[in-house]
Amino acid sequence: MKKIFEDEFSEIQTDMIQICLEYVDQKADKIYIYGSFEDNTISCDFFYKIHDMVLERHQLNMLGEQYDVSIQRQKTCIEILNEDIKKLINACKRYNKDMPTEIKIIYDVKQNKVEAQYRYGKVYSQYPDKTSDDIFEEWMQEIKE
Repeated sequence: MKKIFEDEFSEIQTDMIQICLEYVDQKADKIYIYGSFEDNTISCDFFYKIHDMVLERHQLNMLGEQYDVSIQRQKTCIEILNEDIKKLINACKRYNKDMPTEIKIIYDVKQNKVEAQYRYGKVYSQYPDKTSDDIFEEWMQEIKE
């Protein structure tokens, strides 16, 4: 059976979720993944909701459990997410589809439900003082409220 674009796109997003789930030892309520591809620049980041607390990837040990949040582990996870964005870009090229400039994935671990939002226009590059990190931080603050 021939793989279609939606299947490939979905498989890559599933890989993104799995690496973030592995990072938190499968112990999250929700996982939030941000991916950006704007002006030929790839950027990714992620954070969690655990016990009604929104935590950045380096803050997990605030919960009293021991997670490996070493710089090397964070870097490895971000590298995998960046590689996944490259795979999405290549899939979009192969299938002649537009690549989103922004991807926000929310994975509800308990309900095994994925919600993804995509944007295709400029998100931050039209602003001289904004980066994808700023957009990520704004999203995280929005979730915290």
